[in-house]
Amino acid sequence: MGEVEHKAQLDNLSSNVDKIVAFCNSLIEKNAKLTKENENLNIELNIKKERLIEIEKKYNDLKLAQAFSSPLSDGNKEAKQKINKIIREIDNCITLLKK
Repeated sequence: MGEVEHKAQLDNLSSNVDKIVAFCNSLIEKNAKLTKENENLNIELNIKKERLIEIEKKYNDLKLAQAFSSPLSDGNKEAKQKINKIIREIDNCITLLKK
């Protein structure tokens, strides 16, 4: 092969390497973007999970309150006192666990 052919092959190889490097750089940027998007979605998911837990607790509290406010049930006052006592004990336990 002549010197001109070697130069052409070298130029072609150099061009291909440049294309590969550019492609790798674009993949790196895309990966960084997707990683950031994934992190944001995970944060949003955790916020939604916490909100769901809060809503479920409020719903359960409401169900319990409605059960005790029903005019069909007897001994509401005594039952409410017992439940309130249990709730206070649970709250105290949670407080102690958090320390």
